[in-house]
Amino acid sequence: MKESDIIRSLFGTVPPPEDDCYFLAPNRLVTTDSLSEGTHFLHKWSSPAVLAGKLVEVNVSDITASGGIPKECFLNLGLSPTSRKKEWVMAFSKALRSSLHQYGMKLAGGDTFSSPTTQLALTVVGTVKKPWLRSGGKPGDYLYITGDLGQSLLGYHCLKKNWKEGHYKAAIQRHLLPKSRQSLQKPLTKYPIHACMDVTDGLIQDAERLAIASKGKLKIQIESLPLHPLAKKVLGMDACLGSGEELELLFLSPKILPPEIQSIPVTMIGRLETGKPGVQFIREGKNYLPNNRGFLHFAEEE
Repeated sequence: MKESDIIRSLFGTVPPPEDDCYFLAPNRLVTTDSLSEGTHFLHKWSSPAVLAGKLVEVNVSDITASGGIPKECFLNLGLSPTSRKKEWVMAFSKALRSSLHQYGMKLAGGDTFSSPTTQLALTVVGTVKKPWLRSGGKPGDYLYITGDLGQSLLGYHCLKKNWKEGHYKAAIQRHLLPKSRQSLQKPLTKYPIHACMDVTDGLIQDAERLAIASKGKLKIQIESLPLHPLAKKVLGMDACLGSGEELELLFLSPKILPPEIQSIPVTMIGRLETGKPGVQFIREGKNYLPNNRGFLHFAEEE
């Protein structure tokens, strides 16, 4: 089954939520995310400190993409023969406390259990005045993305193919421990943000989700995309379009924003128009169809 079909079956006749965070009025956000050994990481690549940091970052990124600030969290820790060793647990715990302290977060509870493979899940509660929902886009809104795209997938290829670190160091770090854009949360609240999400499954899939939620057509200019030069050179443009776990913010605003905020690039890459919900990539004035959609959670989706 496709991931979307699995999710729909869980909710039955009730439409599944469109956002990664659930808004609890008047001012609370709740999100959860997981890291599964063999699917999201391998112990030979990721140290316990790196895993603790990534677990926090991917959840904080969801809170950020809804316009909020993380406050408390709950940890579910499935420990395997590798990860239940004292050295692993102590290194993970130290890094987790450090990552939580960075965002002023409190560990409020959770669960631990024995597992054949390491399973990590974090639920984060945040606060927000008015959430940025994926469904809030309006025709005429400009589409923006922060940072650049492609480094995470490049880092994955470096690890998988055992390329020497060298000038791939930043890409490897980006894949192993991507960083949320929480530092942009406050500055972006100065602008009208109609809809927002973070890039976790690649621009192709995530832009489509944003377009469908906002019930419009996103027209994206290929020439405007901030693709990382090295990633584009090594992997090609289409691979960069599908690069996941980037944790960049993809958002819609009716205003012209500065090209840089808090020293982080903010690039206008397209616009939301009326029409059948979806994404239209345009290159040199013509429609462009990427040769793949990026990482899929289940093989049956291909």
